[in-house]
Amino acid sequence: MIGKKRYEQTNALLNRELENKKVLIAVHRGSSGGNIIENTIPAYETSLKMGGDVIESDVVKSQDGKLFNFHNGMERKNFQQDIDLRTLTSEQITKLKYINDNLEEIDYPIEKLYDTLMYFKGKGLINLDRAWEFFPDIFNVIDQTGTMGQVILKGPLNENTITALKNSPNKYMFMPKIGTLQELSTVLNMKEVNIVGVEIKVETIDNDFFQKNNIDKIKENNLFVWINALTMDDNKKLFAGFDDNTSLIKGADSGWQVILEKGADIIQTDWPALLSEHRNRWIREKTIS
Repeated sequence: MIGKKRYEQTNALLNRELENKKVLIAVHRGSSGGNIIENTIPAYETSLKMGGDVIESDVVKSQDGKLFNFHNGMERKNFQQDIDLRTLTSEQITKLKYINDNLEEIDYPIEKLYDTLMYFKGKGLINLDRAWEFFPDIFNVIDQTGTMGQVILKGPLNENTITALKNSPNKYMFMPKIGTLQELSTVLNMKEVNIVGVEIKVETIDNDFFQKNNIDKIKENNLFVWINALTMDDNKKLFAGFDDNTSLIKGADSGWQVILEKGADIIQTDWPALLSEHRNRWIREKTIS
């Protein structure tokens, strides 16, 4: 069972999904391309149709306190403007026009988090990223939409994040980001937070969490292990270079296969259809053997 016994009702969907599928696929910002924009309902829907299991969504807060699905820093990419959504009012944000992959302006709106959660209510797991600086506001929207059993929050192990989770009467599912055994020890000693898993960052094969025995230690403590197969650029390594690019160019056995064999429970990717095909084949072969 993932998580602490006393939170099993909140964590029920997560446990069922892991039991049924063994390894889940989280899709980075949804599957975008052409006229479908990242961090929108069409992108999230497409990601599920392409074999994804977990929607991954980013959140920003406007100057007047409204929450939108957007990855700050991507304004130039998505609007062809040098702006920062966090400095704008909600009225200004709703007037912006997305630019699609063909560099054409489209009419699709920037979605409010409330609307996205309502749309996917009862439809599976949702990971919310980049929202830890305003967790109390996130908690309110989760409560309003009744999606507590679906949403997995991500965040750093800092005082503000942990305090917000501890002080909340509702114990939302939380996945801290960790990179060292010391941070893992801190996680394992937390009693008042519903920690269901950890996202591990591994820059080189010498890092603590590239070693399978340390990954096994996480899992033995009833936590899932989230590994990023994302290729963010030519230099940044999220799992020692065993990533999407390696899997696509050199073959899945050189990338995703390594992540699977290390013991990942959730893999985040930009290429869910191909990863899903490889995962399903790997699980079938394991079952037969």
